[in-house]
Amino acid sequence: LTFVRLADDDFYVTGYSGYQLHDLRWMKEQLKADEQVDIEDVTSKRAVLFINGPKSEEIVSKVLDSPVDLARTEFKAFQWRKLGMAGADVIAVRMSFIGEHGLELHCERDQVANIFQKLHEADPKLADWGGSAMTSFRLEKSVPLFGKDITKDHNAFEAGLDRFIKLDKGDFIGRDALVEVKEKGLTRKLVQMEVMVGEDQVDAFGNESIRCPETNKVVGFTTSGAYGCLTGKSIALGYVYGSERWVGGTKLKVDLLGKQYDLQVLDKAPMAPAAVRDRQAAKAAAAAATATSA
Repeated sequence: LTFVRLADDDFYVTGYSGYQLHDLRWMKEQLKADEQVDIEDVTSKRAVLFINGPKSEEIVSKVLDSPVDLARTEFKAFQWRKLGMAGADVIAVRMSFIGEHGLELHCERDQVANIFQKLHEADPKLADWGGSAMTSFRLEKSVPLFGKDITKDHNAFEAGLDRFIKLDKGDFIGRDALVEVKEKGLTRKLVQMEVMVGEDQVDAFGNESIRCPETNKVVGFTTSGAYGCLTGKSIALGYVYGSERWVGGTKLKVDLLGKQYDLQVLDKAPMAPAAVRDRQAAKAAAAAATATSA
């Protein structure tokens, strides 16, 4: 879920489309009798466009009703802005589910087609992309998807969400369960893997068995998989049992379409997110400039 705080007491919440009723039911179940909270489901009234790539901000700026500084140094990650675009009120969020630069543009549903058209008019090179491309790009940066790689059957620690968990911040829903998980230790963990498919045109999709090559015993399962368009590799995410198998370089097997393929656990994503690549490039440029001046 993504929470945009429009005001002190006003939140705009978005989530995975397949979990609309799940999320709405959960929120209503948490309401207490003495709380004055109104929850309005506006799913059928709203739409969102993802625009991604190094020129995202440049293209969006051409459609603005009035100038707004969209530079990444001013409009930073996980921030939001209210924009006027093609005559429509837009909530722009600096988020990218695929690990590339870009914005989420949230608007009224009856306005989205016009904004979509105006963006294409602003740059004829702007191309459309969909779910398969999203899966490819996100897996290259090891970005898990709620509903596939993270579900109610997985806990936050085994899903690799440690950096978002603050057990010392006080009580919160689920804290006791997380403390118990941490004390007992993990039996399985979400890992990134490369599938050695060779010349075969096959990739993991999810729910394929992962096996120990020595015993052929099932030791895990995939949750997502796709061909990495930028890396040229077949990539998968999945849960693997046994901490000795979470180490980068570990060799495993995966069942795909009645055939077993070699699998290798990766210790990091095949490709760094755009923001990380930018920092690396800036650091290299600074080092080169220092060396030249010396």
